[in-house]
Amino acid sequence: MVGRSALVLLLVACAGCAGKPQPNVKVRYTPIEQAAPVPAPPAPVIEPAKSDGDLPALGAPISTREAMEKAVSWAVEGLTFYQTGKWEEARKSLNDARLILVEADLPDFWKEQGLEAIRSGLPENLRHYDLEAVARELQRTDRLDAAELAERAAIETEVRRILRQFGDVAPAQAYINVVVYETQHYISFYRGKYREFFERSFLRKHKYWPTIQEVLASYKLPGELGYIAFVESGFQPKAVSHANAHGLWQFIPETGRRYGLIQKDDFYDVRKSTQAAAGYLLDLLNIFGTRSFLLGTAAYNAGEGKIMNCLRKTDGYDKRSFWDIRSCLALETQEYVPKILAAAVISSDPKRFGFYLPTEEEMRKRYDVVVVPEVMSIARISELSGVDLVDLRLANNDLDPNVSYTPGRNFPLYLPAGTGTQLSTALAALPADQPQVMLASRTVPEIPQDAPRPERREPRTYVVKPGDTLSSIARTHDVEVDALAKQNDIRSPYTLSIGQRLVLPGDKSTVRIVYSVKSGNSLDEVAELFSVRDEDILEWNGLQSRRLKSGQKLTIYPSRDYETKTYKVRRGDSLAAIARRLGVSIDHLLTVNGLTWKKVLRPGQRLVAYVPA
Repeated sequence: MVGRSALVLLLVACAGCAGKPQPNVKVRYTPIEQAAPVPAPPAPVIEPAKSDGDLPALGAPISTREAMEKAVSWAVEGLTFYQTGKWEEARKSLNDARLILVEADLPDFWKEQGLEAIRSGLPENLRHYDLEAVARELQRTDRLDAAELAERAAIETEVRRILRQFGDVAPAQAYINVVVYETQHYISFYRGKYREFFERSFLRKHKYWPTIQEVLASYKLPGELGYIAFVESGFQPKAVSHANAHGLWQFIPETGRRYGLIQKDDFYDVRKSTQAAAGYLLDLLNIFGTRSFLLGTAAYNAGEGKIMNCLRKTDGYDKRSFWDIRSCLALETQEYVPKILAAAVISSDPKRFGFYLPTEEEMRKRYDVVVVPEVMSIARISELSGVDLVDLRLANNDLDPNVSYTPGRNFPLYLPAGTGTQLSTALAALPADQPQVMLASRTVPEIPQDAPRPERREPRTYVVKPGDTLSSIARTHDVEVDALAKQNDIRSPYTLSIGQRLVLPGDKSTVRIVYSVKSGNSLDEVAELFSVRDEDILEWNGLQSRRLKSGQKLTIYPSRDYETKTYKVRRGDSLAAIARRLGVSIDHLLTVNGLTWKKVLRPGQRLVAYVPA
């Protein structure tokens, strides 16, 4: 892995690259001969997944930082192969570096630089290389073998079927050649260096796909449009981008409000956000005056304004197709459709493309899927379903282990086969003002916005009134004065303030943490750290404003205990390596330590992490 110093140099160098000319890396619309395409590598030999046992660990889509580090690392790998005459290995590594830059959650002006955007992050002895020129030099020119030709033919057949579903019934052969070529690139990428991400996303898909397909069908939309959610979030309901886009479908707040996503939880609501996406895609059809969803799909990535600007440059109303404006679009938007197609093609026959993952039928044998319409404690679900909390966590290991609640309304949950009915029955038996739940294969009713929240365990507290003393409060509540003082960090002489909230000792389930706010922290970030609600932090600390100040002390009562771990930075350490060592995410380290991704780690620096005990 390239050292952190090289990555910092890259980030600093890219900060001023917006004004540089865009490299000429776009694919031209010229027919592609059979010899030209880059074939997918042979499918790796992997033992088929067994139909029993736990699922492979699921996690978040690759972070921006990881993507940048991998792009630099793979470019170094490619140039090293290039120097030693290993042309095919060099070509694959540089191609992977380019694709992961397109995948990364980066500002547009960085992506437009192509591979040149990472040149300044390379070791000094490799910076003289023109990465784009090397990549062009390495383009494969040998003939495809019989297996590769057969795979390409299968990809083309599936691509044509999907394009017909999208309403693009008769694209020119030259365009088909281009999109098949690029789709094959992404298939190679997904089953190569990006395999882990694809497999995690594919396994998450089983949970959300029934709801996504049900909603799209109700809007009479092609089911393959559901793979937009794969490209946008990797099927992760709580994904958040640098552009402040949220949820499975990555709506920014402004667009979300137009389609009924008002509250924060609405963006994480699988059903409601899918309904919003379906409505948006239908509106895009009307805006562009076309029956093909390709323009709408491109607009989902670039925004309708950019698509309209490109359409105005065409010669007539009849030229209102994705193919007519493709060369006008940014590289990321050009490749957005091939990414969706690649995911759909692989999903149509995973084993053909080297993915030995559980089928839909195997997943149904392992798990029942229950949609929980309201945010609810995982522990409470464990009680209602009769499933051990550890087993519930193992079955839903795409959930953040530091979070104790389902991430949003209408959240699909895996339960061991045969236990789903018990949970459905238990939830249906809750008081009438509580939301009901149905099995995922059935209709899930809409949940009112003012539906009550599930009960949570609260600490016993007391608000100081005029005339109160620590002794009088201790006598009233039958607790020791010293224990009360220690619980609330009150030192002798014991002084109290009217309105001060005290936590009463004696409840062994109460955990208290005093968190010191770091520069750049938001209330939402602090709440996420300890799996509590932001409104609870406001209440516990008697705050009226959500604005936090650096150095401010916040008292927090999480539902579980946390261990404070410290780490002394050593030479060569990266945040990713430290996060793995401490068992937390990179975002956790950044938030708790007031760091930004541009800040350099120094040997001897001490980092703090809060780890669930």
